[in-house]
Amino acid sequence: MKSQFCKKCQRPLPEGYKHRYCESCRNQQAENLKKTGKGLLALAGSVASLAVVVVTKGKINPKS
Repeated sequence: MKSQFCKKCQRPLPEGYKHRYCESCRNQQAENLKKTGKGLLALAGSVASLAVVVVTKGKINPKS
């Protein structure tokens, strides 16, 4: 059988391994996805708060 290598770091993969990437590269990809998701969520929150200010024309005053 043809030996398999990780598509990203070219490490040899065990025989019968069903993924294209090694465990290390797969974990790194998952971390990057989590970080991206958190960033997009923060951006969506900022846009939503700006939209509330624009729609209410700044009339919401939490201090009063």
